[in-house]
Amino acid sequence: MGSMSNEDTTPIATEGCACSNRRAVLRGSLAAAAAGAGSLALSGCTQQLKEENAAQKHHTGGDFTEVMASADLPVGESTQLDVDGRTLLLHREDEDNVTAYSNVCTHQGCAVEITERDGQTTYGCPCHGSHFDPVTGKPYGGPAKKPLTDFQARVDGEKILVKL
Repeated sequence: MGSMSNEDTTPIATEGCACSNRRAVLRGSLAAAAAGAGSLALSGCTQQLKEENAAQKHHTGGDFTEVMASADLPVGESTQLDVDGRTLLLHREDEDNVTAYSNVCTHQGCAVEITERDGQTTYGCPCHGSHFDPVTGKPYGGPAKKPLTDFQARVDGEKILVKL
């Protein structure tokens, strides 16, 4: 006698049965979900890279424009000015030197403000906490990696000039 098996080997009719491809459907659904999540994550990274790359390091072109009297910006102080549709952050290093930066954060474009941090003047972004040095424009805290866009600036006698 041959071996007997208790296993039913009768073929199951699967035509028209919704459950016949359950594994294939699950695999497809998981693959689609993973692809969607991956593309969503990458689109966020791509947007951030576009914004960071769009930030200019140096403003180029334009002419020197008087933006304020030199007496109105004491040594060691910073001020914010709106000039020709731009908001600038100026800092007087010493009697002969002044720096000028765009107030647009290089992380995601929020408006940077003059703030205090550890008793020192800094340019701070209220959106994500980046901080920039008022003399160099370089970030030293927060998610920003690039310095603020700088504008050529100089003290010319009784005037402060910025190349716009």
